[in-house]
Amino acid sequence: MVKRHLTFIIKVMEELKDYIKKHRKNEEKSKDFVLYLSELLEKYGYKKDSDFYNKANITRQSWSAVMSGKVVPSLKTVIKIVFALHADNHECKYLLKKAGYTLASSSEYALIIRYCIENKIYDLDVLNDYLTKYGYEDSLIY
Repeated sequence: MVKRHLTFIIKVMEELKDYIKKHRKNEEKSKDFVLYLSELLEKYGYKKDSDFYNKANITRQSWSAVMSGKVVPSLKTVIKIVFALHADNHECKYLLKKAGYTLASSSEYALIIRYCIENKIYDLDVLNDYLTKYGYEDSLIY
């Protein structure tokens, strides 16, 4: 009985190892939020963090906490990052996912944000106008 249990555990551990290896093959998917964001900042030509976090309207303290990995950014912070980067739909999806969020089709609020990203409307004032018109005054992004 013990031997059968050990054999089972060994089999499960091998399957888990293969599972992890398979899912880490895709480099983009295996990167954490901070690493992926850092690569996007480099891609979009941001040399100084302060240039970016000021553009995204994120405080230095919040930015520091996020970039150190000590804090998971809020959905609103990720959206501000996406808009400041002018990230495309794919980049947006991965940033959100790496922070633990999604813009689900079942959410009207999320669809309004997705509409702006898919149509390259990166002005938060315009987004907030749309959100207000749809009754989301209490969920505006500044």
